[in-house]
Amino acid sequence: APPRQRWSFGHVTLLGDAAHPMVPRGSNGAGQAILDAQALTAALLAHDDPMAAFESYENQRLEATTRIVLTNRSNPPDAILREVFQRTKDLPFAAIGDVISREELVALSDGYKRIAGYSKDALRAS
Repeated sequence: APPRQRWSFGHVTLLGDAAHPMVPRGSNGAGQAILDAQALTAALLAHDDPMAAFESYENQRLEATTRIVLTNRSNPPDAILREVFQRTKDLPFAAIGDVISREELVALSDGYKRIAGYSKDALRAS
């Protein structure tokens, strides 16, 4: 199913998996629910009208979570595991460094952190 186009309905709004169900890996559900709760709290504190707060919250989070949902469908957060499996053909190995370099691991991890909003810069800004 495509990601939801809206989360708020009158005096009710959704967050976390209720708003944007995701692949259950990479701390997606929990991490995004925390970011949703932070954004919703800030919006409720900034607006006297709850429905205006819901709109603000949705405007802040909807595009980001839609991008994560769609990215995870084509390149799930377990990309490191997939890469190691492809390189080793699921055969045992002595050390991860024999299969994939630290630089590659960091690049794969940092790429996902940027998409998911988990990078240090993104978390500092929120």
